[in-house]
Amino acid sequence: MKLQHIALCILGVFFAQTLLAQTGIVQGKVKNEFNEILEGVKVEALEVNLPVTSTDKEGLYKITMPAGELQRIRFTHPTHDTTVLEVKVVANNVHDKPIIMRTLNLDEQVVTGNQQITDITAEEQMDIMPISAEDAGKIVNVTSAERLMALVTGGSTNEFSSQYRVRGGNFDENLVYVNGIEIYRPFLIRSGLQEGLGFSNLNMTQEIKFSTGGFSSRYGDKLSSVLDVTYRTPSDFKATVEAGILTTNLHFEGVIDRSKERPDDSLYRKGRFTYLMGARRYTWAYLLNSLESKGSYNPNYLDYQGMFTYVPKTKRKSLKIRTRKDGTQDTMYLPTERLKLTTFINFSRNNYLFEPDVSETTFGTIQQAFRLRVAAEGREITRYTTGLGAVSLTHRPHARLRFDYTLTAYRAQESELFDVEGGYLLSEVNTSFGSDEFGEDEFLLGIGTQFRHARNYLTVNVLSGQFRTEWTTDDTRRHKLYAGAQYVYRDIEDDLKEYQALDSADFFINPNGQFGLDGYLRGSVRLKNNSFKAFLQHRWQLSAPMTLIYGVRGIYYDQTDELLVSPRLQLIYDMSKNVGGPKLRLRMAGGLYYQPPLYREFRRLDGTVNLDLKSQLAIHYIAGLDYQFPIWNRPFRFFAELYYKDLNHIYTYEAQNVRVRYYPDFPGTGYAYGLDARLYGQFIKGVDSWLSMNILKTSEDVVGDTLGFVSRPSDQRFSFSMYFQDELPLNPTYKVHVSFTYASGLPFGPPERILSRTNFDFPSYQRVDLGLSKTFTFKEKKEGKRALESIWATLEVFNLLERANTVSYIWIKDLQNNQFAVPNHLSQRLLNLRVVMKFE
Repeated sequence: MKLQHIALCILGVFFAQTLLAQTGIVQGKVKNEFNEILEGVKVEALEVNLPVTSTDKEGLYKITMPAGELQRIRFTHPTHDTTVLEVKVVANNVHDKPIIMRTLNLDEQVVTGNQQITDITAEEQMDIMPISAEDAGKIVNVTSAERLMALVTGGSTNEFSSQYRVRGGNFDENLVYVNGIEIYRPFLIRSGLQEGLGFSNLNMTQEIKFSTGGFSSRYGDKLSSVLDVTYRTPSDFKATVEAGILTTNLHFEGVIDRSKERPDDSLYRKGRFTYLMGARRYTWAYLLNSLESKGSYNPNYLDYQGMFTYVPKTKRKSLKIRTRKDGTQDTMYLPTERLKLTTFINFSRNNYLFEPDVSETTFGTIQQAFRLRVAAEGREITRYTTGLGAVSLTHRPHARLRFDYTLTAYRAQESELFDVEGGYLLSEVNTSFGSDEFGEDEFLLGIGTQFRHARNYLTVNVLSGQFRTEWTTDDTRRHKLYAGAQYVYRDIEDDLKEYQALDSADFFINPNGQFGLDGYLRGSVRLKNNSFKAFLQHRWQLSAPMTLIYGVRGIYYDQTDELLVSPRLQLIYDMSKNVGGPKLRLRMAGGLYYQPPLYREFRRLDGTVNLDLKSQLAIHYIAGLDYQFPIWNRPFRFFAELYYKDLNHIYTYEAQNVRVRYYPDFPGTGYAYGLDARLYGQFIKGVDSWLSMNILKTSEDVVGDTLGFVSRPSDQRFSFSMYFQDELPLNPTYKVHVSFTYASGLPFGPPERILSRTNFDFPSYQRVDLGLSKTFTFKEKKEGKRALESIWATLEVFNLLERANTVSYIWIKDLQNNQFAVPNHLSQRLLNLRVVMKFE
């Protein structure tokens, strides 16, 4: 028996050591944003069944967890926001993870580490983007939240641009907010080559939310979508340095205590100053040299953004709680930061210089092919300079009551200057495979010259004052009210002089067969207008699973002398709130969405303006679901929405590259319906990927064109996009990133021909980008010391399959005055190298 006992003891010791070798320790100290120790914080493991613990008097916690998996630990405290820590536990390692918990704001949840892409959004109508901002920056050719949106929705067929289409709309129909400030896209821009980066800086981004329709009355007045980007408030020092062939980025953030707290100073909280700054430089020159149009390219994009917050020293106040008659407790006041001053500034400069030389394009079919050769001289100079400044004051007189006051000023100066003359030869190509002259020019079809001239200038000034408030009526959070008002003053002035001359036989012939100039545009206008906006919204928790969100938005726009009222409604049923229910959320939404004319809508194709316009109107009907489920013991999330948009009043337009030109004298009606579906999850264990599919049908009926319903220029019937990651099983620091986009062709037609604006179709857009990356991580830094935390290096292959995608068409004439549509192709296969260093 003694031998058996000894054997069992040895086996038990061996088994215990084996278990120990499969675990790691996660420990740290929990403080709030004022560097105060938090005692009694509940510490709970979410992925494994472990006893719930709490922090001690020193704010310390310690928990032993299984190794090899991504673990999530939740920290909860009655007077602070819930915080979730994500950490990949390594066997036999001690992970020191200090936690900062923010003083309770009843409407937020903080996630440190990467946002789980399979988590269902807790708030309302907004869909959290399927990847964190940090990981989004690792996707090939994703430089902003706008570019990420273009990839996820499949709403872009131009890798040079951050513009995107949503559910049958055009580029002008999307709202973009950064920290609650509306962002404007360039006004004169006509090509993605001139655009540069999107506005948002991923290194500064905390969260990206997006709605493709049915968004609430808190958001503004566009027909299609809203993108809401939130920059983070720093809690510690961080820095990023990125260098590459295309990009150079810098980012710094940190916290400075404005007052030193003495040990006996228990009556006041310390003041706090935070800074978040980013600078970006981007140049397309390397990419542009792969285009068919050869010449001297010199594009240069510079951007600086800074956000600064100041919280003054505040007097501590004890927690006051009211007990109701039914025994429930209601927080009357919490010692939170009562005042917060935020300043945001942005300056960007985009210069694009192009001196064309030669180009050669072969197009057509196997049976009949054509070749266009162009020799050109001249210069194109495009400049966009913008500045944005905002000051915001947040006042919290009560823990559940918040007031925000914001003043914003925006200024943009844009110019387009070009004089380019080119001579062209149009010929038919020999397509006989057995011929000795296969692929050579066979017949000369046209010879001529083209001259393009422009002197276009535009200045935009926007001033805005905004007030917003949020009130959660009690601790049960059953009722939450949102209200706000805004005044916007806009002053837009332009002076446009543009024409082109197409000479196919020593004389000029315009589209009407008459002698003269082609594409003549001349006009100048100054638009000064005022708009007054207000909204009221109620979020009502009808029951544990059911939430009703309804509201109304009103706007008075003196440019069109309209008073617009826009009611909006959402009903959400969250089955996960029922005991034992699936993690499934159902949503229905609808409402009226007006879009007042801003600038481009007024301008006719010849440069004159039609100021007698009314706001466009779309009525949304949406039904969708959001479902979280496991496959292969890994989390997955499926999101889908069916939608119908009644385009009650619209103006038709033509799209050339990213330039949108309206026909303001031709109003009409239309519709759009379809299905959006996305699947997020870990197809490979430990790494996140996603798939997105969109089906669409949109048509319009223009008053007076006798054609009835025809396809809109944005009628993209099908699109599919994918982002896939994999890693080496034995060394997960090596990863591969693959993004793929397929989109069916968009309708198009000859320019300035309203009756034939969608007679033809672009070829489909297909693109595969590949990234191969390696991450180098360094030992955890000592407390209070700044050190290099990681280096991420990647080799990227743009357009891996070298697909010649078409972005637009050049229209030229032969000797018989027949027009030919010559495709303008995008970039070819190229390599890029990036290195990102992170400091903490």
